[in-house]
Amino acid sequence: MDEAYLEVYSLAELCLAPIETIVTLFTVKYCKSKINIKLILSKKKPLERAYAIDISNFVYEVMDAHKIPYHASSCELPIIIVNKTSCVAGLCAILRQIVKEVTAEHPKHSCRKLLGFKESCLTACSETSVWTKFCEVDLILTVKFLHADSEIESELPISMARFERHMSQPVRLHNLYKYTMSKKCSDESLILPEGLRLLEHTYAEGSHITLADIIIFVCTHILLTVFSSETTMNLLPLTAKWYKKMIEDHIIVECLKLLPLLKSQSITEFHYTLPQVANQSLYKSDPKRYKPRSRIYTRQEDIEDSLELFKALNIQTNLDLEPFGAELNLDWSSIPYDATPEGGSLPLTRLKKKQEQLENMCKPVMKLAKAGNIIVDFCSGSGHLGILVAYLLPYCTVILLENKEQSLNRAKERVKKLRLTNVKIYQCNLDYFKGHFDIGMSLHACGVATDLVIQQCIRLKAIFVCCPCCYGSLHDCHHLTYPRSNVFKKQMEPEKYIVLSHAADQTHDEQNVKTKQGYECMAIIDTDRKLEAEQFGYKVYLSKFVPNTCTPKNHILVGIPRKETVCTEYVS
Repeated sequence: MDEAYLEVYSLAELCLAPIETIVTLFTVKYCKSKINIKLILSKKKPLERAYAIDISNFVYEVMDAHKIPYHASSCELPIIIVNKTSCVAGLCAILRQIVKEVTAEHPKHSCRKLLGFKESCLTACSETSVWTKFCEVDLILTVKFLHADSEIESELPISMARFERHMSQPVRLHNLYKYTMSKKCSDESLILPEGLRLLEHTYAEGSHITLADIIIFVCTHILLTVFSSETTMNLLPLTAKWYKKMIEDHIIVECLKLLPLLKSQSITEFHYTLPQVANQSLYKSDPKRYKPRSRIYTRQEDIEDSLELFKALNIQTNLDLEPFGAELNLDWSSIPYDATPEGGSLPLTRLKKKQEQLENMCKPVMKLAKAGNIIVDFCSGSGHLGILVAYLLPYCTVILLENKEQSLNRAKERVKKLRLTNVKIYQCNLDYFKGHFDIGMSLHACGVATDLVIQQCIRLKAIFVCCPCCYGSLHDCHHLTYPRSNVFKKQMEPEKYIVLSHAADQTHDEQNVKTKQGYECMAIIDTDRKLEAEQFGYKVYLSKFVPNTCTPKNHILVGIPRKETVCTEYVS
């Protein structure tokens, strides 16, 4: 039986808890899950708002924060521990795990619909999905740090306005088509005679309640009790209609008993206003998001202008002649089949290049690792790199950290076949991981993920071994901004920098006229990463894979903290 570790701030018949715990327990009750609940007494963060919840009908165990398993202490709560070697963290991921555990035992359980079409609801990480970020980050933070005097604020939170706008947009057409063709959507009123087009949202993602609705409902219920006025309901007519539809579900009404102190207040005449937001849905694929004025195009004149600006800074972008640890040998004939790329089910056309990539990544780790080290393979996918390192370094613990459940399922099978006892598996976004480790590595972590890995390593003064990818996907997010280093920040405008990052993805074959320029831009972006780490006392090696033809994204950054340097607190 899975174990859910949830944070609470006080315990009594009504306990005080953060919004993540409220949403989790609401989902547990909605699904009638029998998951083992472990409550961890914690200290409330400054300015954070706690909410009273009735836990009298739950079976739970109270645990001391200092005595919980390493899995639970190494990730942001809430977290679900599946077994001794595997865990799931992050609000969306653990809610999905709760549903999947229930449906594994009862395949026809009604809560299966919460996972959405093809069970894909909220599977994307918040760094890449606008929708997941809204549900897991934006809306949660709105409720989490709702000021105590919010009742007298004149403007409603922007998250409420964004959801109202979302509900005014058409449902994603491909979802409606799939629902209809699979005969899962029987409501003929949803389809116009001239074609497939949803008149309006019934629920947040379409015609069925999903986990997104559960998260949004709990948060909206709290917000509507705080901002209780006639003007609120008038400003949010679609949200009000959706909310009314939600509470027509008798299970939702039963679950609301968890929040006894959040009963609807009498409607007042306080006059709120609605903040202005873009006229678009919360889906990244909404065409309204892609307006020519706001897009970054890699126009040659813009690239040349940015390159000229960079050259004026007199920053050297020289790469080392050979990768760190290149002198080591790796005997592939001694590696078991299931630890090789072929054992990881890669197609034959990719085996040789993947083997060369893994060899370049393994050598610096083998050279730097010490007995007892904890090594994290960030964005591990199906474990090609981490499993190989775990086999080569049996005296170290290797954590495979990945947010895609299917990829980790393949990794689990390989670990089982190899009988590796030094591998732990974490299904979560890398920013939820806060445990101690000694070496962090990532092979082709997309876009901002590479910088999040380096940020995690700098935070703990851990060694990093990173091969970046998808330079064109770099963008400011709630975790970090660009450029990264102080040198670049002081002298280069973010817009010019992002133009170079887009150009860095133009590393095609040798005959392409853009390739040389693409590698020049790659060197600039990775030099920025190198300089950032050097600010925090790192010795950084920047070089290319050998052979450099094994992948177009062939840079490798190896950062080693200098022993004599005391790390100041990391600030992104």
